[in-house]
Amino acid sequence: MNAASYSDFKLSYKKLSIYQTESIDELQQVCHEDVDLIIAYGGDGTVHAVGNELMTMSHPPTLAILPGGTCNDIARTLMIPQNLKKAAQTIIQSSNQTIDVASINEQYFINFSGVGLITETSENIDDQLKQALGRISYFISAIQKFQQSETRTFELTIDGETFTEEAVMVLVMNGYFIGTHQFPLPSISIKDELLDVLIIKESNLQTIRDWFSLSYVRDKSENHQIKHLTAKEVKINTENSKEVDMDGEVYLNTPVEVKILPKSLDVIVGENLLEKNKP
Repeated sequence: MNAASYSDFKLSYKKLSIYQTESIDELQQVCHEDVDLIIAYGGDGTVHAVGNELMTMSHPPTLAILPGGTCNDIARTLMIPQNLKKAAQTIIQSSNQTIDVASINEQYFINFSGVGLITETSENIDDQLKQALGRISYFISAIQKFQQSETRTFELTIDGETFTEEAVMVLVMNGYFIGTHQFPLPSISIKDELLDVLIIKESNLQTIRDWFSLSYVRDKSENHQIKHLTAKEVKINTENSKEVDMDGEVYLNTPVEVKILPKSLDVIVGENLLEKNKP
């Protein structure tokens, strides 16, 4: 994990401190340096760890990302260029926006959390395959698990209303990228003060079609395999404790309570996100 902290860089370009961190403890310590901006170089796991630490501060510095991971879904959600040179130019241009963050029990996530198939897919990835094929390994793992996954019972409470669903996976989205795939849902925004809940009912060919087209959003008359809801608070419980994926990191278990925290983190974003959020 890598993190670079900077002070007075935006105005004078005189001071840039670079830290090669060897552990999560070191990364957390670096986040508390007295700086105006923290540049996290790494993948979603690194950015997730930095974001969690910044959310514990009363006045956190601005966060910028240099994408250095396999999928870089958080950077993609913020429309940061995947090319490092272009990403660095975005940081120099310093286009800031304040984004929503989601709390989950006593932790936080920027992009998404999920229970079910999503954690099985992550655990199914072969490390050698991931090194050799990068993001393609996620799609291979997803296809393999889609063929094997069984439905389970989820108890969901959406803004106070409780109901049960038979599904293979429940996703709670703040951003809109998973495994480099962008959900074609124009309503999903990291600044709308809402969570988007996706309930994936079964693992079959129709689900895959819905996953990549999300045509059910436009046509409510058909019986699609993915249900979409919006909420400010979501509770997820399962009959047996299940692992929870947060921004690609798995270290919590159900039950979980997710809440949207509007305008909680100042970040540097890409030019396309600025255009998207214009009135």
